[in-house]
Order: sequence, then structure tokens, then C-alpha cells
Amino acid sequence: MKTLKLIIFTLIISISAFANAQEIKEYDKTIDQLIPKAQKNKLNEKQLNSLTTSYHSANETDHKTIMKLKESGQPDIWIEIYYRLISINERQKKIRTLPDNIKTAMNFKTLNLENEINNSREKAELFIYAKTNFLLKNINEENLKEANWLVNQLCKINPQSNNIEELKLKLAIMPSERIIFKVTTPIESSLPDDFAQLVLNFDDNYIYGVPFDIVQNENTDYDMMIRIMINSTIISPELTETVTYEEKKDNSVAKVTDKRISKSAFISGQIEFIDVKKRQILITSPFDIGSFFKESHTKVEGDIAACSTETLKSLNTEVIDFPSDAALLRDTARKLNSTLKSHYQKK
Repeated sequence: MKTLKLIIFTLIISISAFANAQEIKEYDKTIDQLIPKAQKNKLNEKQLNSLTTSYHSANETDHKTIMKLKESGQPDIWIEIYYRLISINERQKKIRTLPDNIKTAMNFKTLNLENEINNSREKAELFIYAKTNFLLKNINEENLKEANWLVNQLCKINPQSNNIEELKLKLAIMPSERIIFKVTTPIESSLPDDFAQLVLNFDDNYIYGVPFDIVQNENTDYDMMIRIMINSTIISPELTETVTYEEKKDNSVAKVTDKRISKSAFISGQIEFIDVKKRQILITSPFDIGSFFKESHTKVEGDIAACSTETLKSLNTEVIDFPSDAALLRDTARKLNSTLKSHYQKK
């Protein structure tokens, strides 16, 4: 019986919301038509009454709908509540710009909706994240359609949400049955022979529960490809910086030479998630990864007794030469691999 009452209540809200939406659309249309004249203080009495009625009626309808939604106690109400609050807020922004005499005649009062909007946004985002993950536990056409709609709503409600990237990845990956990972590099690049192997060095071959291969099996029908494209590599010059100075203590003097060397390598490109059957790139994620080598050591000529404690510590540093280009590029490959694991193999 409780379930039946809930279904009936939900249907009543849905039908009522549709009717209200049409009604509010007409109110807002009237407001937008009259605002230009109102800004110039050129409204006649009939137009002023129409503007006043449309403004307050639209807000009252939105407010009543919000109250009904809250009474339902359902978790899916917050998207609608957010949009209703935004509508009220945007409406009052338009009226706020009007001359004071018109606002007074309209009995206009500013509503502070910031906290309510933020609260509804947060609750809507929590609902979208939870519901999308729930839908993806049972992948079918209907659930995927709803999950895509929810993620699109999240993009509108909070474009800066940290959950958007994860949900979009899941929507792209989880409907797949088998994935092939590939690394592509420019023909003229001088990457180490084991670069791709280091990039694709995974502990297991699952991403969001979907199995993948790093070596293509001719007998396997892949429906998704994750292609890691290396577009450019940059190796910096070997830089050496030398600083010489004297240290004195009592009658002792020492000439100290600090030598600092540095070198770096960078790779940039993008990770593409490709629907193999549709030959469509679903997601493109750029990356820029660097490997940095810095080393310093100290040389002393003269009486070592004149050296400071800090200098003496530096003397114990082992002298290391510049790493090779290949060594730095291998390090970027390992860092890229770590990025792939942390982003796409979350447990």
C-alpha cells in the first residue's frame, strides 16, 4: 500500500510539474517581453500589473513545486529543485535591474538563495554520482540512456565537479566487452625500444571491470581501443652551474666549488578512448609528463678545517654523471604508467 501511494504521489508530482512548466514558460515569456520597457520606465498600468503578476506567480509556482518535491522525500528530487531555485534567482536578477519605483510598485523583495542553491547542487551531484554507478551495475540500453542523461545534467549543474571525468570514463568503458591498449609514437621519435612496454606495465588486465589486452589477439573482437598517442618528446640540454667561493675559519682558508648539473625530458600527447565498431573517439584526455634530473656536489681545495658543517656534508655526496636521454624517457614512461593506473584502475 505504501508503495502504491508513493507511485501515485510521484505521478501527481510529474503531471503537476509538467503543467507548471508550461505555465511558468508563459510567465517568463511575459517578463522578458516587458523588461525592456520597464528598464526605460515606460510601462503603462496594465503592463505593470502583467509584469507583477507574472513575476510573483512564476516564483510562487516554482516555490510550491519545490515544497511538494521535498515532501516526497525521494533522493531524485534535487536536480529539479536546483533548476527551480535557479529560475527564481535568474528571474529576480532581471527585476533587480529595474528602476526603484517599479520595484516598489511590484512589491519586489530580494531573496537570498545562495545557500539553498549550493545545498541543492551538492545533493543533486551526490544523487547523480550514486545513481549513475547503480545503473552501470546492470548495463542495458535503458540504463545507459538514463546514465548519460544524468551525467549531462551534472555537467550543467556543476561543470567543475570532480566526478564528471570518472563518470564519463565509466560510461565509455563499462559497456565494452574487451579493450585493446595501444601506444603510438611519431615515426621520427627516438624513444627507447621498451618505452611502450613500460607504459603498459599493469598489475592486472582490468579497467573498471572490463578485461583488456596490451598485445592484440587476432581471434578477439575488440569493441574499444585505448590509444596512448605520444605527439612529441623534448630533451633539454645538459646544464652545468658552477659557483666558487672561499670559507675561512681561524687561520685556515679553503676554496669551495659547488657544481650543480641538471637535465630533463618531456613527453606530451593524448589518451583516446575509441569506440572500435563506430570508429568514434569518445573521450580525449591530454597529458604532459616530465622527468627531471638534478644533482650537486662540492669540491674543496685548501684546508678542510676551514669548511662549514654544511660544506662537509656536501663532500660526502657521490658524484653522479648526467643520465642518458633513454633513461629520462624511460622515467617518463613509468610516470605515464602510474598515471594510467591511478586514473583508470581505481579499485
